[in-house]
Amino acid sequence: MMLLNLLATVGLADPTITMNTDQLTAVIGQTLTVESVVNESGPAIAHLNVVSLDGVYVDLEDWSQDVTQPVAAGSDTQLDWEFQAVNPGHFAVYVVLIPKNGPLVAGPPVRITVTPRQTLDTGGALPVAIAVPTALGAVALVGRLKTRGRVTRKVGG
Repeated sequence: MMLLNLLATVGLADPTITMNTDQLTAVIGQTLTVESVVNESGPAIAHLNVVSLDGVYVDLEDWSQDVTQPVAAGSDTQLDWEFQAVNPGHFAVYVVLIPKNGPLVAGPPVRITVTPRQTLDTGGALPVAIAVPTALGAVALVGRLKTRGRVTRKVGG
C-alpha cells in the first residue's frame, strides 16, 4: 500500500475509474445521472461513451450534451454524467480517460435497460370516434327538422 501511494505521488500509478453503479433501468425519455470517480496523476480529459448491446445505432449527441470533462491532476475527481435514454434496448455507458501522457483507460460499464414508453391503449377508440359524431349529428338534424316543422305550421296556419 505504501508503494502504491508512493507511485501515485510521483506519477507512476495507473489511472483508475470507478462508477457509482453497475446497472440501471429507464424508460425512453428519462434523464439519468451516473457518477464516476477518476484518479489520475496528471491532467486528463474524461469522455462519456454510450454503446448499444443490441446493435442499435447510438448517436452520442442525442444521449448527452456534455460528453467531456476535465480531470484535475493528483487527486480523486468526482464527475457527474447526465444523459437521456433515447432508444429502447440494452446499452452500456462508460467513461474513457484520455491522459495528456499515456494510454487511454476505460472504466467499467454501467449497463442500462431502456423500455419503450407506455402509450394509451387505443383499443375500442374507433367505434367511439365514429359513434359520438354520428349521434351528435343525428340530434342536431332532428332538432333542425323539428324547428323547421314549427316554422312551416305557423306560416301556413
